[in-house]
Amino acid sequence: MKKKIDIESLERKSIHQVPDGYFEDLPLKIQTRINDQKETTSPAFITRMQLVGSMSAAIAIFLIGWIIYPQDTRPTAEQLLASIETEDLIDYLYEEDISTDEIIASVDENFFLEELEDLETEMINEDLSNEDLETIYSELDYSTEIM
Repeated sequence: MKKKIDIESLERKSIHQVPDGYFEDLPLKIQTRINDQKETTSPAFITRMQLVGSMSAAIAIFLIGWIIYPQDTRPTAEQLLASIETEDLIDYLYEEDISTDEIIASVDENFFLEELEDLETEMINEDLSNEDLETIYSELDYSTEIM
């Protein structure tokens, strides 16, 4: 059986001792500790100058990366065609049985006109001396018949 303890009948004595004036000085001690912690911790906000500086640096790094690294490294159609040997192109056209008429029909007329204009402009702008003209004239073969 359990024995009941009467709490009211127990002797009351203080087992902890507190120095004199401890509770009077306690608020001051707490306040000084709080102030010390505020001084040692860094602020959680960024100043406007720091924000502007970091954004400027980020933009500069982005622009440098944009300039240094090319965006499109895939070769163009002209580059691909230039890398193919002429003999290989002729062999391909022969194997596929593609005629000259089909090639000409598939090319835009404006392309031919532009190429012809560029060639004419280049020849007109080329200054030929009398010696050059005589050399060209001497190389011409007049023995072939003109239709």
